Amino acid sequence: MLTSIRQIDDYKVHAQDVDKSDAPFSCPVCGRETILRKGRVKTHHFAHKPPVLCEYGKGESEAHRQCKQSIYDALKLESGVTDCELEKNFGLVVSDIFFIFNGIKVAIEVQVSSLTMDRIIARTKAYERLGIYVLWLPLFDEKLNNKRLNNRYAPKIWEKWLHATYFGHVYYWLHDLSVIPIHFNEYLIDVEATDWGGGYYRTSKRFKTTFVGSTLNILNDFEFRDRKSWEGGNVYIPKCKILVYNREVWWNKKENNLTLENRHLFGY
Repeated sequence: MLTSIRQIDDYKVHAQDVDKSDAPFSCPVCGRETILRKGRVKTHHFAHKPPVLCEYGKGESEAHRQCKQSIYDALKLESGVTDCELEKNFGLVVSDIFFIFNGIKVAIEVQVSSLTMDRIIARTKAYERLGIYVLWLPLFDEKLNNKRLNNRYAPKIWEKWLHATYFGHVYYWLHDLSVIPIHFNEYLIDVEATDWGGGYYRTSKRFKTTFVGSTLNILNDFEFRDRKSWEGGNVYIPKCKILVYNREVWWNKKENNLTLENRHLFGY
């Protein structure tokens, strides 16, 4: 976690703005003591003092902390952004980054693998009840754009959920306020022809083909959308408030590709 409560004045502080002489600190969620960790390499942060009984901050990697800090620092420089806060506690949920943009409440959640689908859905529902629009952001991985494997990728279950929730896109964080949209399409496996059959393509259950779009800006290239609940197969999407790319892209399933008139929107 990047913030804690300074016990001497009960003030929420950022790890980058304090030193060990300001201790003791406590967790904003559970109230137990936290330890300031500052070094020359890793992002300044707090950690629970053992034994760790709180789930808050659990599973947070250095990349996760860097992402939160980078987005927060960039938002603080933008006009139209007010009330920007790291790790804001709403009781129902603690947002990674919260801000108000032109009067609209927004939360950014940096997805970590330790979060279960139940918790992701619960947090998304909590934001809807609070009247906050949420953008879930996983971190970009080069595996998502692997030309050597013909853009073959095995999305995790939560990536599939995000893809469905955000109308056929997952938005991956690159740096500052820059994200990249990726669309998952079916991946075809060549079944080799033999004397016993074959000679056709079948759709892979595990892999998807990724189509990588052009870089987007969180503030300039998104619109706010109120989404109705939806359920199909083993996917449940609750009623929610989300941010989506504000230029519609049509997908031509017959050609298994982007329609020619819209390929430029995805950088093709």
